[in-house]
Amino acid sequence: MPRFLYLLRHAQSADKQMSQRDSDRELTPEGVKQSILIGTFLFRQIIVPDIILSSTAERAKATAGLIADTVKVDLEKIQLHEDLYDASTRTFYQFLTQLEDQYQHIMCVAHNPAISYVAEYLTKSEIGDMPPAGIAIIKFNIHAWKEIGEGNGELMNYVNPALLENHL
Repeated sequence: MPRFLYLLRHAQSADKQMSQRDSDRELTPEGVKQSILIGTFLFRQIIVPDIILSSTAERAKATAGLIADTVKVDLEKIQLHEDLYDASTRTFYQFLTQLEDQYQHIMCVAHNPAISYVAEYLTKSEIGDMPPAGIAIIKFNIHAWKEIGEGNGELMNYVNPALLENHL
């Protein structure tokens, strides 16, 4: 049974202010627009995640919430994971190999550079530095999430808001 992983970098966030924790940075108005644009793309492609796993950072949580609202996913399907905030590539990959097998379509909302590196590792595709609200849609022909590995994912699509602005 194919499984799908949607790796989404959080949308554009405000610059860190003096004495502000990095994890407290919020989306800018442009980031809100980017999230809705990506969500609209996913909705029109009939892509509905079974669950959305998000970093605990404010910008990631807000991106996840806007995506869920746009694709009509119940907000209760968003799970926050501290492991996705400031994760190394290895930690991010290990997190993915422990995903629950009951889910066939999983979205992860996280941060660069790990999200870009993991997308390239899993697909052996050149993605580069994912821009804010960039999403890699990866298909796996596996029975369990623990089977994902280097190059065994197929990059089905890679989009970002700049590519979509004139097409939706």
